[in-house]
Amino acid sequence: MAAVTTPVPATSSVAPNTYPRDGRLIGRVSSRLAGAAALTAGILSIAVGTLQFLFPQDEDPAIDPRTRLILVMFTLSLWAFAVLFLGLARYARSSWGAFVAATGTVLLTLGTVTSAANGIDLEFFPIVAMAANALWLIGVVGLTVSLVRAQQMSLWLVLPLPLVQVFLLFFSQMGGGVPAGLFVSALGVVLLAGGAQSRARRRAGR
Repeated sequence: MAAVTTPVPATSSVAPNTYPRDGRLIGRVSSRLAGAAALTAGILSIAVGTLQFLFPQDEDPAIDPRTRLILVMFTLSLWAFAVLFLGLARYARSSWGAFVAATGTVLLTLGTVTSAANGIDLEFFPIVAMAANALWLIGVVGLTVSLVRAQQMSLWLVLPLPLVQVFLLFFSQMGGGVPAGLFVSALGVVLLAGGAQSRARRRAGR
């Protein structure tokens, strides 16, 4: 009697999620690019935090040249944050949080650019700022949860991510950009050094 062999299901050879994940957009943001963006955002945040601590904004709604410079640097950091979020999505379970957070930071630049250009906050700024900050917060919380679940990055690089927005916005006049910038810069150094990729390779080899 011929031996009966049990066919192996085709799905048994399919590997689970591999990291860093690929995608039409997030696949274009390498760890080095994300690291460079993080370092850029970190350095700019430290500079902005230092200026805001040394020269707090007064109650005058008019924007002086120094505040205009702060707005320009903050705008550049917001674009860098968007790139960073997309790069971090490659080590997360899903990408929706990164896209929502990046949308929030980019939308916020609509307000910062117009304020810097006109020397005063325009009427629509509060509405744009409220929507942008909500998207940023919701997105970064979702991204953080997804990164924790994926277990591809150290918790000390992931858990403080939502606090960056808190320090940059709510503690800005007290120099909140300095601690936020130091953390983001450290994250950038790790990404540039390939720390996230090395951890992902080690976990995939287990």
